[in-house]
Amino acid sequence: MISLRDNNSLVKKIGFLFILAILLQIPMFFINRIIDERDYSYRNMVEEIGNEWGKKQTIAGEFLIIPYSDKEVSYDDSGKKLEKTIVKDWIVLPDKLNIKVDLKDEVRERGIYKTIVYNGDVILEGEFPKLKDILPANMYPYNIGIGLGITDTKSIMKVEKFQVGEEDIYLASGTGLKQWNLSTGISGTIEKNYLEEGKITFSIKLNLRGNGGINILPFGKENHFEVSSPWKSPKFYGILPSTKVIDENGFRAKWDISSFVRNYKQDFADGFYSDISEGKIGVDLYEGITHYRQVMKAVKYSMLFIMLSLFVVYIFEVTSKRFTHYVQYGVVGFSLTMFYLVLLSMSEYFSFELAYIIATLMVVIPNSLYIKAVTKNNNYGIGMFVFLSGIYAVLYSILKMEQYALMTGTLLIMIVLYVMMYITRNIETFREE
Repeated sequence: MISLRDNNSLVKKIGFLFILAILLQIPMFFINRIIDERDYSYRNMVEEIGNEWGKKQTIAGEFLIIPYSDKEVSYDDSGKKLEKTIVKDWIVLPDKLNIKVDLKDEVRERGIYKTIVYNGDVILEGEFPKLKDILPANMYPYNIGIGLGITDTKSIMKVEKFQVGEEDIYLASGTGLKQWNLSTGISGTIEKNYLEEGKITFSIKLNLRGNGGINILPFGKENHFEVSSPWKSPKFYGILPSTKVIDENGFRAKWDISSFVRNYKQDFADGFYSDISEGKIGVDLYEGITHYRQVMKAVKYSMLFIMLSLFVVYIFEVTSKRFTHYVQYGVVGFSLTMFYLVLLSMSEYFSFELAYIIATLMVVIPNSLYIKAVTKNNNYGIGMFVFLSGIYAVLYSILKMEQYALMTGTLLIMIVLYVMMYITRNIETFREE
């Protein structure tokens, strides 16, 4: 029988365990590649559904489109001055803009993949200033148009109401503008002559689809926005809400924004600004970290957890005084790497919590029985079960705590190390003779 004293020196085994932990990063590399590929397929699926159902919508409106005549000056080859009358568009933004959005989230499936989309009811109300007070003296508007900028017009399901004053506007697709954020949308022509009228009121109600979230641009001098949804995990960005409520019924958020949050005026020539998305509010129907991202996070801790597990096997070897072959260490180490592949495959069909439990049991139980057989002692099998259950519980807590994951993981891992130090404080090392 091979003597433990002759063949199991501390330096030899610790060196082997360190090399083995490094070698086990080879299968972990390929597992990580698989995770990347699956995550890439998922993101492509989300984009594909977005193209079919509706993209993330940006609401830019309402605005008046006022054609006017202007002179364009040029010179011919001889230096002669040439003048040509052309028609341009002047854009007028509202004094007051109230927008109310109600997003009803839905889950869309494509094979094993799922993503969140929404069906939104949108109401816009407000008023424009008196045109005679703001338009230049040399501007003679005719055929005043009114437009609403929407990112993905093919996802407009229904326009229930589109009125200026008491007049129903006949709508057409597109706005005919060059301005970014305003070139796509819907528009119509106002039949009534508002040049000598007072303030121009408008009221719009429509239904549209989209995915991921929604943006709203603060076109008014005074802006009041409300967004609500049954979704319980919203992500707000851009200008944050003045008030918000998030509970078991979903979320409700309100904004009161002035025109000072943006760097463009209330009326300007089409194409004068390249980007008018400043000061926007944004709401995402936030899914949190996807199961692919959670598995990726788990893989980052793989080397540390594998080394700790192998070290525990070495402790069991020394305390049981039964020689553990290098191949047996390799079997235990490789089985630990399979945890991440099992977790990935199961999470595509079950909830992440259930997938994590299944993957944990498929690793913890066989390894506990294996250590029991290697050491010929039930207590060591139970000890392996307790240890592996503990470290996977630690890993799960790290994955679920998004904001405090690093701090929590570090503290818990240090606790595990302190426990190992306490357990091994009386272990005697054997020297080769």
